[in-house]
Amino acid sequence: MGAKLSGLGSALYDSKRREFLGRDGAGWGKLGTFYFFFYLGLAGFFCAMLAVFMLLSPRDAPRYYSESSRMATRSNPLTPGLGFRPQPDVEKSLIYVTKTGVTSEPNPYAQSLDQYLSVFYPERALQAKKVKAENDDDDDDDDDDDDKKQQAQDDRPQMQPFRIRNAGDCTSENKYGYETGKPCVLVKMNKIVGFQPEAGASSDDKAAYKATGCVNKDGAAAIHCSGEYAADIDSIGNITYFSEDGTSDKCGVLAKNRFPYEGKVARRDVYQAPYIWVQLTNPKPNTLINVLCRAYGKNIYFDKKAGRAITRFQIYVEDLSKRNTGKKSRKNGDM
Repeated sequence: MGAKLSGLGSALYDSKRREFLGRDGAGWGKLGTFYFFFYLGLAGFFCAMLAVFMLLSPRDAPRYYSESSRMATRSNPLTPGLGFRPQPDVEKSLIYVTKTGVTSEPNPYAQSLDQYLSVFYPERALQAKKVKAENDDDDDDDDDDDDKKQQAQDDRPQMQPFRIRNAGDCTSENKYGYETGKPCVLVKMNKIVGFQPEAGASSDDKAAYKATGCVNKDGAAAIHCSGEYAADIDSIGNITYFSEDGTSDKCGVLAKNRFPYEGKVARRDVYQAPYIWVQLTNPKPNTLINVLCRAYGKNIYFDKKAGRAITRFQIYVEDLSKRNTGKKSRKNGDM
């Protein structure tokens, strides 16, 4: 046992030759120097290739987009999806509304909408302050050129701040109708670089589009919401749509001049995607309602199974007064 330990110790360090793991100090120095310059050269090569990649890559939009990208295939035509807010929990699509009447207490769904709108739809003055502050802190010539580019492109219609002037109850002051049991849901179309929706409906959706009664003459795309199943259609009640161009009880319209999305401007995401407000004015209380919203356009292709051109969410309006009334009625009937 002692001989084995002695042999192991000699293998680690040979005191006669003054070697550690078979190499003396000079050997370890040469090996360390070699690998230092080897990895230094490897890191330099990686940084050089990354710099070439960044130099050749477009800064404001992907190189391949729209029909030239992998988003469009022979079996899957290019079609945008839809999204909705509020969604405090991104993993849940249920909007649980408690009808409490007007109170001073904060509402989580109203807070979620306020936060979303403040981040993605800031006021013009706040944008100008932010850009000015960034310009004052950075004197780089490239940034100066970017600022000029941004100012030149900000005059395009789709680059103007988005705002729905007549939003009814769908405002922060009214807490978006969540206290009165008339919830407002923000529905928007996902951004695709270079995509220009066309008013109307695809050949497969003409009958469904006609059934909605939507009138979309000057808009680019129409959005219509309804109950997903027969029971939901009976429970959803009336729906009011608030768009940039006005109010309707048939559908919401996204204006043509808000498209196409052309990517960032001078590396700043100044584009504000258009949206509509969908207000359920009298949903059946104490009932879970599955809501399906879909977009219509000549170049928008609906596929419920694949989730193209649609978004889904659930609404539950809790009305304790009606629930208690129902319990009393059943109790009196039993007596």
